[in-house]
Amino acid sequence: MNQQTGFLINLKELSKLVRELITEKLDHKNINVEVDFMHGKFASTESLAIAIWEQLDAHVKALGAELHCIRLHESENNFVEYYG
Repeated sequence: MNQQTGFLINLKELSKLVRELITEKLDHKNINVEVDFMHGKFASTESLAIAIWEQLDAHVKALGAELHCIRLHESENNFVEYYG
């Protein structure tokens, strides 16, 4: 925790990481072909949640925080949670 602000992580920085490392790479892309961090992996919701964790983990730690969970919704009723 930052003693000056009381924040665990700057959400603006976290949002930027998610946008650059995840959203821009996945948005309107063929996961099997166009997403670099999914090459050689089975394109399932479970595999994608793990791959997202792998993409973010070191960057979040560099900001002085730790990931708790990746929650990925496939539909309104189906989702996956990955806790590293």
